[in-house]
Amino acid sequence: MAKNLDDYRCKLISKILQAPTSDHVTRFFNAAIKSLKEHKVNGYVTKRFLDKIELELDSIQPDELNSQQLNNREKAYQLTADCKNQLFPTASIPVIA
Repeated sequence: MAKNLDDYRCKLISKILQAPTSDHVTRFFNAAIKSLKEHKVNGYVTKRFLDKIELELDSIQPDELNSQQLNNREKAYQLTADCKNQLFPTASIPVIA
């Protein structure tokens, strides 16, 4: 793991953008989340980590990316959303008849 989460996030985003396939993106992302769990990073810190990944991906202009990088970015968005839903599932609202 990197010295701090900012360095780790930057390395992860670089790997995501340079991944040859979306399967690689999934593997890199899952390895990062597994590492955070192994290092017992608090859930709220993990959520901030995921939020910052999304913000950094948003800051990259689409015209700066090739088609594979755009696919990788979309896959990373999907993975961060799925992970956040697992960490903090939304409470289901009961239906009142």
